[in-house]
Amino acid sequence: MKQHRSSYIVAGIGALILFVAFLMHNSAPVPLWNWIKLSDLLTIVGGLMFVIPFYNLSVRTKTHERAPHPVVWQVLPVVGMAVMVIGLLIPNDFLSMGAIALCDVMYLVGCVLMLLIFVYPWHSVNEEMLEEDVRERADGER
Repeated sequence: MKQHRSSYIVAGIGALILFVAFLMHNSAPVPLWNWIKLSDLLTIVGGLMFVIPFYNLSVRTKTHERAPHPVVWQVLPVVGMAVMVIGLLIPNDFLSMGAIALCDVMYLVGCVLMLLIFVYPWHSVNEEMLEEDVRERADGER
């Protein structure tokens, strides 16, 4: 339980960093190196701090429960994190097709791949939430 608490603290700090990056996104850009802005770096750091604790918990749980197709829930979310970071680091005008920019497509694909942390295997989402609620209530009654 103590390890879960520290993971939630790290995820909470990551969410706060993401909020600061969100506030800075529409303000005057603060360039650091050429096209890389401070808000981009804060988004990367905050996003990884938010997602990685949930990823680690997901891998531990799914390994323990022997979830099918480990490549899907171990490798694809990490690929999604890498694709999203690369999408944030490339310039917005690097390659675009009208209103759609490559960086936006990469960001979307990365987010979709990271969703596997939370929703794979498909039927287990509600079961995990219910099991966690039962464990918390059982520990609270003791």
